[in-house]
Parts: sequence; structure tokens; C-alpha cells
Amino acid sequence: MFSRQISANSLNIFKWKWQSTSSLKTGLLKDVPQEIELSDYHKLPSPHSESPSGLLDCETSNVEPIDDLDLFIERIYTYYCEKGLWCIIFKWIFELLSLLFIICFSGFFLLFVDWNGLRNAKCGMDAVESGIKPCDLSEEALHKHPFTPFTLSKAIIVGYLGIFSIYWIFCFLRFFTQLKETLKIRQFFYNRYVLI
Repeated sequence: MFSRQISANSLNIFKWKWQSTSSLKTGLLKDVPQEIELSDYHKLPSPHSESPSGLLDCETSNVEPIDDLDLFIERIYTYYCEKGLWCIIFKWIFELLSLLFIICFSGFFLLFVDWNGLRNAKCGMDAVESGIKPCDLSEEALHKHPFTPFTLSKAIIVGYLGIFSIYWIFCFLRFFTQLKETLKIRQFFYNRYVLI
């Protein structure tokens, strides 16, 4: 008896939920025609009328087709994020100068500095205390002819400097190709974006 009463109550609950959801569905799914206001739509302008793009009668738009839209939008975003043409140019120049400095600095310290002579040189207070004539540090620490005993380690250093010099030349040439593209983006940015 008790189980019949529970099953009857549970069925009533399901009926109530079903009825409430079905009435909700029918209320939401009524076919109500949406009102479209047609006053906002007009005819396309004729060639002799004033166009909505702001062109005058004799003007035409000089828009070049864009080959790769993703790359173009990426360049516009980069131009915007890097704060304009001069900031981009100065950034590239400092990158080239820092790479050139690293190549020259490492070439000087790896080829021209005599590290054994520098370690064994007695200059300054060491020379005064030992009674030796004060030394000339440039003569003691620098090779006058850095390539005379051309060993395997010096060949590796020259190869390292050669590879990075070629990379620097590549970056230098890439600077001009990127500058050409950046000038196009600047022109687009000022002609299209700023005037809007």
C-alpha cells in the first residue's frame, strides 16, 4: 500500500514537471513574426551621386588587393604595438648594433687577448714588490699576430665569427626588406586608420 502511494506521487511529480515544461516550450516557440524596419535600407548610390564612402564624383578608391590578409593584419598589429615607425627602426638598429658588438667583442677576446700572458704578467704592485721592471700590459696581454700558430681552436673561433658575421649581414639586408613593408603599413595606417 505504501509503495503504491509513493509510485503514484512520483508519477504526479513527473506529470507536473512535464506539463510545466511543455507549456513553457509552447510559449517560447510561438511563431511570432519579427518586425523589420525597412526605413534603414536604401538603394545603392548611383555613380553620379554622393557615395557613402566619402568619395567625390571624379575620385576612385586606390585600394590595392592584399595577397595574405593574415600577414597584413599581423603587420598592422605589430606596427601598432611597437608604437610606430621610428620606434621600430630604432629597435632594429639597436639589435644590429648589439649583434655587431657581440661579434667584435668575442672576436677580440678570443683571438687577440693572450690569456696565458695575462695570467703570468707581473704588473702594478706585483712588479714593485718583486723588484721587476714594471711591464707594459698591452705588450704582455695582446697578441701581435693572432693567427700565427693557427690551431684547431682558432679555426673553430674563426668559423664561429664567420657564421655570426654572415648572420649579421643577413639581418642587415632583412632590415631593408622589413623597412619597405613597414613603410607600406605606415602609409596604410595613416591613410585609412587615422582618417576614420
